[in-house]
Amino acid sequence: MKKILLFIFTIMAFVGCTLDEQVISQSTPETYYQTVPQCRTGINGCYIPLRSIYANVTYFEICEVATDILYHPHTTSYHDLSCNYSPAVPRFGKTMWNNCYQGIMRCNAIIAAIERAPLTDDEKAPLIAESVVLRAFFYYILTINFGDVPYYFDEITDANNDEISLLPRMDAKVLRTKLMDQLSYWLEESTKEWIPEDDDYKARLAAYKEEQKELTGEEPTVKCRQALRYIKTYDPSNEYRIGSMVGFVIAGKLAMWNKRFDKAIQFYKYVENVYGCLDDTGSYDPKQSLMGYPISDIMFRNRYTAESIFEIPAYAKDYGLRVTNGLAFRCTPPRTSTLAEGDAGNTDDGGDSFADELVDYTKKDDMYNGVRIPELGAEARTNEPYRPTNVFYQTLMPYRYKNPKDNNKYITDKRCCVYDVANYSGSEINMIEGSCGTLAWCYSGWTKDENMETVPRHMQWFSNVGKADARPYLGDKFWCPGMIYTQDSNNLKVFRLAHIILDLAEANYRVGNYVDAYGYLNASRLRAGIHEISQEDHNGEMDFMKDLQDESARELIGEFTRRHNLVRWGIWRERVLAYSNNTTLKQNVEQYPCVEFYPIPDEQVLLSNGNLTNDKYTECGL
Repeated sequence: MKKILLFIFTIMAFVGCTLDEQVISQSTPETYYQTVPQCRTGINGCYIPLRSIYANVTYFEICEVATDILYHPHTTSYHDLSCNYSPAVPRFGKTMWNNCYQGIMRCNAIIAAIERAPLTDDEKAPLIAESVVLRAFFYYILTINFGDVPYYFDEITDANNDEISLLPRMDAKVLRTKLMDQLSYWLEESTKEWIPEDDDYKARLAAYKEEQKELTGEEPTVKCRQALRYIKTYDPSNEYRIGSMVGFVIAGKLAMWNKRFDKAIQFYKYVENVYGCLDDTGSYDPKQSLMGYPISDIMFRNRYTAESIFEIPAYAKDYGLRVTNGLAFRCTPPRTSTLAEGDAGNTDDGGDSFADELVDYTKKDDMYNGVRIPELGAEARTNEPYRPTNVFYQTLMPYRYKNPKDNNKYITDKRCCVYDVANYSGSEINMIEGSCGTLAWCYSGWTKDENMETVPRHMQWFSNVGKADARPYLGDKFWCPGMIYTQDSNNLKVFRLAHIILDLAEANYRVGNYVDAYGYLNASRLRAGIHEISQEDHNGEMDFMKDLQDESARELIGEFTRRHNLVRWGIWRERVLAYSNNTTLKQNVEQYPCVEFYPIPDEQVLLSNGNLTNDKYTECGL
């Protein structure tokens, strides 16, 4: 077993990227990581760069607002959401690059430290596996945002630092295959033989087997480790750490990008076995896979819900520090303020400055664009919010929906709004129990002049969207009750079961499993209360993918998926040009096709002595 582990550690030792920061291995003495708790402290440090990416609201803008479903009116100040970047001015691309490679460097260093630690193989395995999952997560973010990137799996030392700094881009497909092989080895069931698909791993494995056969006379079998338990991420016994389920999700996502749909199904089956819902007979039906999870749990305020596979917390549990995500600040209808002075405005760069303001608390109120909503409080700061594009609120998720399979009777998508418009009239709208409120034309509250003690709470339109065909706001899926200034205590939803179910719909269709494909596609529709789609409704793959892409927009809006899904499907540019309400974004996308992916920052190109290049940006004249 030790020889097998040594071999695996050896084949994981690859090199590649520019890192402009202090070498972590020089600041962590070999004598420190001697126990499991000490090793866990090192792994904890690997989480920090991941949180730094997702908790920055600009990443939300990149993923969701620079698309066909959301936009922001201030296109001149918010550069990333308009794709106004270049190698010389990479904007948030620099932050992503630095944080991802900082995380990779830390993961490599802690893996090397764990290998040196005086621990048993059984103690080391889960620690290494968690670090491998984290490292794959960082590389996943890099490849979906930059495409081909440098890679390395070695601890940085004085001996290899120069070599690493000179590495060029690596084909993203090859890198993703290496990552899938690693995740397969450390996570899949221990009864399964490990058969890598990466050519280099295959060669090393063959050499190892030949060597062992000469020594023992028998050809060895290298099996997967199953180093992490198969339990939900937020099972209390998992201590809220990244575990096997996150690893299988990352592996499945990598497989989807590589168009290895068979591999994606293989990895996602492990997630289904833990998160899937059985019916009354004890069987698993893809169509019913989400019915055991309340749709209201999609709301960001509902933290660590049963369906969640990975969330970015608003509180750092290990240190008790509050982390301000700030997303609700930009997703809530504008709060009416009667402040006489000290009301904060926008800074020139699109940020917000509140440090030196004079606040008169007696002049604040809880009016949100004409609706009094006490639970949102009177202290929240709101900016001009993101809004749904025309195609999203008029076509993909209208405030009322005709059911073509029931004489076009009106039905309501429970993800769409927080009121029932099945028999719409201005005075008859009622709250939908258990909805998730993706969009909000109106909300249950009071007008400014109504006495809350004598007037019952009732539904009313936000003041500037009083007409049924007007543009709504984002709904309470994104709002944060009781927010003080911009201190958003919501968790950010990154992966949950619905993400996997929709990927499985696509993957099964691609491999010809049409019955399961439609079952998975209908899972989110069934939970949302809208009609199902059958194979008879479609005329081939194009129709299926169109409905899948639309369903993905409705189900996953705001969950860091839209742009990258569109890029993976090859339709991001097409959809932005056709449906975005951001004129600047459309101009940049039309003029510069290269902005589909971020450029590698110029400073990194220089540090690599030109081995890193931005050929597509050069061709675009940027």
